[in-house]
Parts: sequence; structure tokens; C-alpha cells
Amino acid sequence: MVWFAVSFGCGIFLLDFLNQFTFAGFQLGFWFAQQGSIYAFVVLIFVYAACIARIDKKHKVDEDSDEP
Repeated sequence: MVWFAVSFGCGIFLLDFLNQFTFAGFQLGFWFAQQGSIYAFVVLIFVYAACIARIDKKHKVDEDSDEP
């Protein structure tokens, strides 16, 4: 849902509003469509991995566990 909001919401639906601003020399709507959605996706991968690791530790099935 977050990635959809960033890629479609900021890159398509809010394009005209965001293009009023610039980021790194580019219009902000263009930047979100080209780079921002990719960065958001990578952040989501790390958040997902951290959440799964916490769940694994809670249920004692993490990779650091000594039990089989």
C-alpha cells in the first residue's frame, strides 16, 4: 500500500501539485515517478526483513537459534 501510494499517488495523481517544487534540480513529481518509488520500495524491503526477523525471534525460529 505504501509503495502504491508513493509510486502512483505522488508520481501520477499528485504530479501537477508536486511539480511546483524541485528536488536535486528536477521537478518533484518527476523525481517521485523515477526515483522516489524505487527508494520507497527498498526501504519497504528493509522494514519487512526487520519485522520478519522480530517474528522469528518471538517464535524461536530465527537463524541464531541453537535449536533445530
